[in-house]
Amino acid sequence: MDAQLGYIGIEVSDIEAWRRFATEMLGLSVALPRPDGALPLRMDDHDHRFLLHEGPADDVAYVGWEVVGTAALTAAKDRLARAGIVARAATDAEIEARGVQEMIHFDDPNGIRTEIFHGPALGLRAFRSAKITSGFKTGARGMGHVLVNARDVVKTERFYRDVLGFRLSDYVDTELMGTPVHAVFLHVNPRHHSLAFAGLQFPKRLHHVMFETNSLDDVGAAFYRAQDMGVPMALGLGRHQNDRMVSFYGITPSGFWFEIGWGAREVDDETWEVKTYNAVSDWGHRPASHG
Repeated sequence: MDAQLGYIGIEVSDIEAWRRFATEMLGLSVALPRPDGALPLRMDDHDHRFLLHEGPADDVAYVGWEVVGTAALTAAKDRLARAGIVARAATDAEIEARGVQEMIHFDDPNGIRTEIFHGPALGLRAFRSAKITSGFKTGARGMGHVLVNARDVVKTERFYRDVLGFRLSDYVDTELMGTPVHAVFLHVNPRHHSLAFAGLQFPKRLHHVMFETNSLDDVGAAFYRAQDMGVPMALGLGRHQNDRMVSFYGITPSGFWFEIGWGAREVDDETWEVKTYNAVSDWGHRPASHG
């Protein structure tokens, strides 16, 4: 499936904390509330890439994957049907709330509502981040990536690869805090991965969401801005083995993590060689003292 990570819906218990965090730390901007009351956050020319809903979960509510046109949406629906999965057409109210032309939805093997859509609404004004001066690397690559805490890694991989047609980038088999971890990284466009998952000792379904900047300087500035603002840190600066991204990780007001990075390599499916890595990082990404 050729697609991009289009948007993420998050249920948050403190929407004002999120508003400050999103604008002053991440460099996103707040758009007009959606018809269902969700608070939209912009990071590029799309009307929104995040939709915040007030609620107690402090976790992912849904993930939206953008495809190009009705034919691609129908093809995805047919793939699901052949696997015995019923994808429901969105109601008019859901279409209006998401700001898309057409959408289907279903639950993935982890119980996460998954939406496939086309025709996203664009913002009325061009986006320019007040904090990330180089801007975010989005466009046809989508908004970044998510790493999900999977109930069953094997079942999740089969679903996304065999049913939806996501493509394998690589694996990481390592040990974290004395526990073996098998992580899977999938791509749907040249971005190294738009979706990753592993079975983690983590209290939320969403482990982290990644923001890629167009400049290494913006990563460094964000790293120190987080410390100046008192944002809890998870992992310090480092470079990943598989996608080669230089990044750091902090903790959102909802308790899951965010990653800000730069310089990830991209996948050319004609020449890409799948590998298994035995470490998360070549250097750095040291846990914070509280982590």
